[in-house]
Parts: sequence; C-alpha cells; structure tokens
Amino acid sequence: MKTIIKNQKRIFLTLSTLLILGSLKVTLAQDAQIKTILETFAKDYNSDLTFKSDRSFGVEVDKEMWHINATMASDKGPSQVVVAKGQPNAPTFYFVTNLRTLKELDQGKMNALTAGVKAFSTDYAPLDIEVMDGFQPSEEFVGEVLAFTFHFWTKGIPEMVPFGQHYTRGTHGAQAAIFYYDTGLRTGYGFLHPGQHANEHPLSKSNPFSSMIILTKGKVVARLNEVDYEIEAGNAFFIPPGMTHEVLNPFDEPAEFVLLMFGEGA
Repeated sequence: MKTIIKNQKRIFLTLSTLLILGSLKVTLAQDAQIKTILETFAKDYNSDLTFKSDRSFGVEVDKEMWHINATMASDKGPSQVVVAKGQPNAPTFYFVTNLRTLKELDQGKMNALTAGVKAFSTDYAPLDIEVMDGFQPSEEFVGEVLAFTFHFWTKGIPEMVPFGQHYTRGTHGAQAAIFYYDTGLRTGYGFLHPGQHANEHPLSKSNPFSSMIILTKGKVVARLNEVDYEIEAGNAFFIPPGMTHEVLNPFDEPAEFVLLMFGEGA
C-alpha cells in the first residue's frame, strides 16, 4: 500500500513539474513575441522625424509591464530606443494592451489611435493609456501623448494609416478609424451602415469645439439642433461649437465620411 501511495505521489509531482515547465515555456515564448514586436516599433521610432526629446514610458501587455527608454543622440553616443521587461524607472504614462492587439498593430491591421478610440472613458479599448502613481501630467499632456501614440505605433516614412470599413471600430453609434490627434485637432474616417445612428446618446450630441464632416460616399440625414437635413456625397457641412449633431443613415447604402474636429478643447 505504501509503495502505491509513494508511486502516486511521484506521478503527481511529475505531472505538477511538467505543468509548471509547460507554463514557463509558454510564458517565455510569449515574452519573446512581445519583446520582438516592441523592438520593431522601437527601432522604427528611433528613425522617426518627430523623435526630438528623451522619453520613458511603459507598455503593459496582458498584465505584464515592459518599459521603453528613448534617448536622443548626444556627445555620449547615438540615439537609442531600448525595450526591457519590468516597471519604468520613474513614474510615467503607460499603454495597456494585449498580445493579440500588439500583433494587429505590428501587422498594420489596426491603427493605434483607432485601437484606443472610445465614446466614454468607462468604455473598453484594446489599447488604452494610464498613468502611474506619482506622475504629474502637464496641461498639454493629452494632446502630446496622443500625437506620440500615433508616431510611436505607426511605422515607416511616410507614416501611413490605411482606412476603410474593415479598419474601423464601433464608437458613438458609428464605425470609426482615426487618422491623427494632436492638441486642438482630431481627424478620422467614419462609416455608417444602413440603420446606424451616430451621436444618439445625449452626452455625445455636442462638443465645445468646431467640427466638419466631409461626406465622400452615400448620403445621410444630419440632425443639427433637432432639424433634419439630407446631405449627399460631395458635400461637407460645418458644425459650430455647442450645436447638437446626430448623423443617421436611414438609406439602403452605406455612407462614408471624413471627420475633422478642431479648435480649443479638441
């Protein structure tokens, strides 16, 4: 009987060891994938024309933190962008994402700003931005970090953003792909399926800044200050600050448009 129990214990310990080793192997393989992808973006950013100041930030991938230090060239050596696992050395901002999204960014299947788009702060986004305890953002932080997000996660020269229905995510009742954000400027592409209704939610209906919608395909009903206007492709319409605006597609064909938001607060 004792021999049987001992053998069972050995089998249990062997299985446990195999499970631990298997889990470790998976973790190491995932870490290798993450590091390879992050280093690809780091190498590209090292040649980016907007890389003009030192920057340190984090990237949390599936709850594991990595940090990236970008250092400008000096008399001590050339510029470098270094990736390492672990927390940043000092409080800073960090991206929150997962390996699946990281692969989509790497393969150009999704733009980083599109991955981060959401109607409200409580919404989920596959790429988000958080700040560490002790980090004190400046008043210009939001515009600066959104512009940096575009440049770090967009490869090549010129930095190109593919767009179209299959590059969008749902937000504000429509489909959107973001082009570029900066202080006082937001630009993107919108797609409305038949039956979709953008900005139907009361908190989405007005902005404190100006907007311009450039309709490139199909037609829509623009509900401006509760008055409906039918607008066809080939026209652009201006939305001043404070005007309520909804865009509906009650027609049989999809509609596509370019969205510009600009001015103080954008």
